[in-house]
Amino acid sequence: MKILFTDLDGTLLNDEKQIPEENSIAVKRTLQNGNAVVLCTGRSYFSAKKFVDRLGLNREGCYAILYNGGMIYDCCSGEILYQNTMPLSYVKYIFNQAARFGLYCQTYEGDYVVTPEDRPEAAQYHWSSQMEVRVDPDLLEHLKEEPVKVLTSCLDDRKKHEAYRDAMLPWAKGKVSIFFSSEYYLEHVMEGVSKGAAIRWLCRYLHVPIEQTIGAGDAENDLSMLDAAGFAVCMKNGTPEAKKHADYITRRDNNQGGVAEIIEKFM
Repeated sequence: MKILFTDLDGTLLNDEKQIPEENSIAVKRTLQNGNAVVLCTGRSYFSAKKFVDRLGLNREGCYAILYNGGMIYDCCSGEILYQNTMPLSYVKYIFNQAARFGLYCQTYEGDYVVTPEDRPEAAQYHWSSQMEVRVDPDLLEHLKEEPVKVLTSCLDDRKKHEAYRDAMLPWAKGKVSIFFSSEYYLEHVMEGVSKGAAIRWLCRYLHVPIEQTIGAGDAENDLSMLDAAGFAVCMKNGTPEAKKHADYITRRDNNQGGVAEIIEKFM
């Protein structure tokens, strides 16, 4: 058995956030052949569930790596096998610093995105994830449970977002990992949380040698996955940095069924 760990956005999904038919057919075929496919995403399970259902990954032996490795979920039983949450003091600090830089900031509560401000970034995230966004100006006072991640977004000024990240790094060292998952999204998870760490954890749990795994991604948050997997594949549309970490670069991009190419060629 081989396991394909695949990113969603920019990898398995096209630019319209849909699964190309070629990918859907290839995934179902490789499952029938006894292989496994694990979605490996920055999204929550609520946001990823429709893709789990469409691909038939809600069966026994199917898992999802969520929040960029902050949670590992059994798609059949609904059991959370692993999660690493963030102290509320860290969450509040991130929100306050994001506000100083004029950035949109959100976190997650159950099946909802929660944020203190209704901004265009909230609408864009809703379109991308299909998660309901709840606006609460007093959010930092009302948060009761530790979330798995915090996300900042900036649709119009990448340099400002990078300046915020650079200013946060001294505080974050040893506590929080900060990295871009797209042009607009900056992820904040606990130190040590990554897609790569989650792959290694799940392989140990399933007693599957890492050499029998393939990692497929396209962006900065996928680098640890590409480094951890037995064989690393970057999408044709991937970032230059992600391509440096790959053993193979697809000829087809995410709109053309690039994941189907991976399955056909290597599984």
